[in-house]
Amino acid sequence: MNNLSYLLKQGFSSIWKNRLMSFASLCILTVCLLLVGLSGFVMLDCGIILDNVSDKNEISVYMEDDADINHIKDVLNSNTLVTKVRYISPEEGLESMKNQYKDQTELFESLPYNPVPPTYMVTINDLDKIDMAVGQFQVIQGVYKVNAPMDFAGFIEDIRNTFTIVGIALMLSLGAVSIIIIANTTRISVFARRKEIAIMRIVGATNSFIRTPFFVEGMTVGLLSGFTSWILTKVIYEGVFGLFSESLGMWGALGMDNIIKFSDVAVQTLLVYCAAGALLGAIGTVLSMSKHLKI
Repeated sequence: MNNLSYLLKQGFSSIWKNRLMSFASLCILTVCLLLVGLSGFVMLDCGIILDNVSDKNEISVYMEDDADINHIKDVLNSNTLVTKVRYISPEEGLESMKNQYKDQTELFESLPYNPVPPTYMVTINDLDKIDMAVGQFQVIQGVYKVNAPMDFAGFIEDIRNTFTIVGIALMLSLGAVSIIIIANTTRISVFARRKEIAIMRIVGATNSFIRTPFFVEGMTVGLLSGFTSWILTKVIYEGVFGLFSESLGMWGALGMDNIIKFSDVAVQTLLVYCAAGALLGAIGTVLSMSKHLKI
């Protein structure tokens, strides 16, 4: 127990003795964790927004004039890919076209009949399977045409994949930078205490005994960085969230009103930040001791 207290005390005191480097490590690790955390929030929010946008992406199922509308509705609703079915009558469809082309009303005045067919607007639950959905809808009896915005679906999926790749690359690179910074700080601390380490070797101290204070130092700096990053993330994220909340407008239509609220994940975020900071600090210390200490 006395040995453990001594090692913990040595680890904490080492932070103060090397306070400039420890502070530099804390700042850099805080920035790295902050960027990783904000990137994670952006990735999650973009996923929510893209899902909301894709939910508004509808497939038009045009029916023949003598089609059994109720039967087609039942078939569409029974499809596992379908989340919503909305019926548009020929009269509603024509009225919508008139509103869309208000400056060209003469086009509709001379129509001998209503050219707009009865239509179902269908929303599917997986944008990746839009081709499959179109194929299944086309073979339904009474359906003569199916229109789906394939290019839009591909665009949404490309954006989602890009965000995922960039986010993962950013997290990995910043994590590597954090480990290198902690390792270099530990190396300097080891050099500053080289005489003390030599004396401990002479009196028979084990490698684990010598390494433990540095391990405590790295984890402590990591924990402090995690807590600091959490506070900064809270301030920045809630500030940006407040700007969008004040004037949703178009943003609400894109699903901005459904993005993550920091208060809902505050505890989980704090735990992740502190765990990540401690882990990075520990890894950096272990790597530094393995590479630069001959003990």
